[in-house]
Amino acid sequence: MSAAALLVTAPAHAQAPPDSVVVQLAYDVGRFVVLDHGQPVATERFQYDRVADSIQVTATIQRRMRAADGSTKTFDKQISLIVDAFDYSLRRYTSNTKFDGHLSVKGVVPGDTVMTIFTEKDDSGSADRLTQPPGRLFVMDPLVFSLFDIVCRNVHGHILKSRPISLVTLGQTSATSEATVTIAGNDTIQWGGKRMIAQRYTITDAASTFLVWTSPKGEMLRLEHSASGLVVQRDEPEAPAPIRAMPARKRATKHAIKRG
Repeated sequence: MSAAALLVTAPAHAQAPPDSVVVQLAYDVGRFVVLDHGQPVATERFQYDRVADSIQVTATIQRRMRAADGSTKTFDKQISLIVDAFDYSLRRYTSNTKFDGHLSVKGVVPGDTVMTIFTEKDDSGSADRLTQPPGRLFVMDPLVFSLFDIVCRNVHGHILKSRPISLVTLGQTSATSEATVTIAGNDTIQWGGKRMIAQRYTITDAASTFLVWTSPKGEMLRLEHSASGLVVQRDEPEAPAPIRAMPARKRATKHAIKRG
């Protein structure tokens, strides 16, 4: 299945670290706003925590979607991704989706040569074992854009022009595939009231191409899929307040006090 599965609806709770594990303060917290042809349709709040020798990424996705009876209901999805703090290699992934009165759980547990993909819906579940591609593995799960952010942070500063990556895409039928990340240039943008040089990438698989802009630290700032009208934008930090000049009379009084 293509990474384009992220653009369609797909049908647990994020796992917390054990009490004995020391969790350092979150080093990145933010929100993505998902736009469909310019209209906001969803939000995704995410947080990066350092947990011992791992990084835990948690995110909550919320949007309104049409249910089976035609009514519009809240779609709520929570994910927990654990990767190696040194090289971002996958250690475990779990997502929990609540929608239309049902709870769906999906997860990936990698191994040496094979990985386990498990699926649960309400009171039933199943698990499959797939051959694990060599090298670093990235998860793609419908409607979760923090997973693109992980790809961006991983390749940041480590490719000269282009690099293949291995994906496991979770869907009605989960499968592995290959995509290519290519540096597409630099753009000067306004971010948080300041000028910034943003790195531009393309992420391409057999069926789709995404255009992504990242910060100098590798964080995903914006993602576009022009074929569908999808845009994902990270909230900008607040611009610093302008420094106001002191009125002339007050400046004169202040200087007079100093002279005295």
